Amino acid sequence: MITLQEYRTERKEAISLIKGFWLAHNQYQQSNEEAARDLTVWTSEGHKFYFILSASEKVGFIHLGNRGGKIDWLEDFFVLPEHQRKGIGTQAIALIEKIVRTYSVSLYIEAAARNEAAIRLYRRLGFDCLNTITIRKDFPEYQYDVVRNEHIYGEEFEIRKSKI
Repeated sequence: MITLQEYRTERKEAISLIKGFWLAHNQYQQSNEEAARDLTVWTSEGHKFYFILSASEKVGFIHLGNRGGKIDWLEDFFVLPEHQRKGIGTQAIALIEKIVRTYSVSLYIEAAARNEAAIRLYRRLGFDCLNTITIRKDFPEYQYDVVRNEHIYGEEFEIRKSKI
């Protein structure tokens, strides 16, 4: 059974999970100081940070934020790799939906276009309304592989991932 625990003072555990998040998502080895700065922002006013617990073990986190309104943006979401593909993420999102539903009519989430697994998960969980589209311009020195091409409003866009 999965539960959520709002962050209070579990700094060391939160920092460890935040470092794992950046390593898994960007292959970036974050320092303790950088992770502590993220934690400070992610637990400041207008944000909420929840641990994802499986049998009372902290196996991930959810960071909610606001963008000028209610705290209804699922900004960052992470489950430790060894606990993925066990339904933990699905259960955690359902729990956060229950929380956000008490004060907002929507839950927003962003995913990198190249993160097909996340997009498929979110779609399966009922996220079916395109809200915003982020478009990026890469400069010539950027090294990337094209994952796929997509069309929106008759325009073609590349979904890219870094070679580095």
